[in-house]
Amino acid sequence: MTPAELLEKYAIGERNFSGVDLSWANLSQADLSDADFWEANLSGADLSQANLAGTNLKSAILSRTNLTRTTLTAADLRSADLRDAILQNANLQNALYDRATQFPNDFDPAIARACLIAPQSVLQKAVLARMDLSGTDLSRSDLRHANLQQATLFGVSLAQSNLSTADLQNVDLHEAELDRATLSGANLSHAKLTYASLQYVDLSGAALTGANLTGANLWKANLFGADLRSAILELTNLQGAVYDSRTQFPPNYDPNQHGALLIAPGANLQQADLRDMSLAGADLMGADLTEANLIAADLWGANLTEAILTHANLTEVNFTGADLTGANLHDAHLENTNLQAADLTDAILTGTGWESGEQ
Repeated sequence: MTPAELLEKYAIGERNFSGVDLSWANLSQADLSDADFWEANLSGADLSQANLAGTNLKSAILSRTNLTRTTLTAADLRSADLRDAILQNANLQNALYDRATQFPNDFDPAIARACLIAPQSVLQKAVLARMDLSGTDLSRSDLRHANLQQATLFGVSLAQSNLSTADLQNVDLHEAELDRATLSGANLSHAKLTYASLQYVDLSGAALTGANLTGANLWKANLFGADLRSAILELTNLQGAVYDSRTQFPPNYDPNQHGALLIAPGANLQQADLRDMSLAGADLMGADLTEANLIAADLWGANLTEAILTHANLTEVNFTGADLTGANLHDAHLENTNLQAADLTDAILTGTGWESGEQ
């Protein structure tokens, strides 16, 4: 294909140019935004001052290509070969790249504000709206305050990632893995979360109005203060999920009937399974936690005044700064329990080994 033929096809609306051979072509100042050049050969081409914003250049050959002052904002450069390319004053803000992308030796994509798509990436405030990141591994990444509106994240792994206050409106997270991710304060309005795995996810304060959670697994999810009004919860697994008085569910939806647990003053949580749960700052004043399993739970700063914890398993629980005034911990298991700065005034500790206040 000649440069003239390419530009003619682009002008009449064609965008798919995957696999084309345009090596050494002169496309200086050409507008090719949002075109698809997947696996195209653009080696040695002159694309100086061209507009390649939003262009798909995945696995493209761009070695020795002239990209001087070229606009590559939000372009997809994953697995692309840019060895010996000229990138002087090129704009790569929010362009995507991965570990397989090859840049010139003297070029740092992070300084150019491109976005590394890989596990443990730092993508705070990244603008990834409408991007297709299907099937990618972004586990343990930092996506706080990121803009992912209308992004396609089908099957993506975001396990243990931090997406607090991220904008995920209308995002496609079908079959995504979000286990133990932090989504506190995130906006997931009208998001597609069908059959997604959200075990132990932190959705505290998240907006999920109109979200589709059909078949999603929210086992032991934290829903404190989450807004689920008009959310679709068909076949959704809420076993062991926790919510509080601020959590809003769809009309006529009873979370208790679906296995969710109310965390509130005076709550009945006898024999509840709260292992590994994050309940920091929770108000459980006067709650009945008789024989509850709280192994490795985080109750930092929680209010457990006059709570009943008899025979509860509190092994490795973090009670740092918690208020246990007048709580009944008779025969509770306190192996490796952290009670640093906890208030145990008038607490009943018989049978725990902590009767004297020391282990």
